[in-house]
Amino acid sequence: MTSLDFFIKTIVGLSRFLDSAIELNLEPIRLARAGYALLASGCSVKGTFPGDNLTSYLIAAQRKDGGWADVEETLWCLGYLAAFGERYENQSDSGKKWLASVRLPCGAWGKNERDQPRIPVTALAAALVPEVVNTSALKWLASQWEADLASPTQLTYKGAFFLLAQVHRQASFNKELVNHTINYLNDEQAEDGGFEPWKGHPAGSDPWSTGAVLWGLSRVGEVIPRHTVERALSWLESRQLPNGLWPYHYLDDGAAMALIGVLSILPLLSEQ
Repeated sequence: MTSLDFFIKTIVGLSRFLDSAIELNLEPIRLARAGYALLASGCSVKGTFPGDNLTSYLIAAQRKDGGWADVEETLWCLGYLAAFGERYENQSDSGKKWLASVRLPCGAWGKNERDQPRIPVTALAAALVPEVVNTSALKWLASQWEADLASPTQLTYKGAFFLLAQVHRQASFNKELVNHTINYLNDEQAEDGGFEPWKGHPAGSDPWSTGAVLWGLSRVGEVIPRHTVERALSWLESRQLPNGLWPYHYLDDGAAMALIGVLSILPLLSEQ
């Protein structure tokens, strides 16, 4: 089982990142994602109340049309602001209207209105801002992932994000496709217990893919494969750096996804 030291180190690492990120004027998506992960851990992080740094930073970055830089950044910012209920209702409503305006004809989203529809972005919408997602988006998501599973190359995080969207109230739970996806992820787990974008990826297991798989598996309830989850948790704990983060392209990105995944899966694991 994941130790208390794991959580303390991750929380401290992400909190320190937030302090420096505001000073460095980094992209809002990175701050919102880290803030969301910390709030999920039960922390009251710097900037979670009106007038404090993080919330003010994100609101100041919101554009006149209601969105942020792109769809993914808008989703993370809205997901973070949603933690405060009606306090930022005007900003949230504007962001949701913008998301609706850039919805693609199939009902799904790409990174922007000129992009192709993408499984991770659309599933993230279902998880963070479910009220903007309709049945068309969810049907596209299932159809696209089913097609991907039948193709020569699959990506583990796409399977994870498909599962992530399955608790949406309008999702038509396809038991066969869900079970197929769980079996696929079991088979794709690396020998070291982590997850890669695909098994045998040159870079090896990474915290983002591993966290995404845990987050996705947390949405399938009592059918989660315990041994797979325990091995992934062990991999994350064994690879954590002394500063609480993990080696990854953006240290904060990998750490935020790892923390969200662990926090999402542990309650289900303890119930089994």
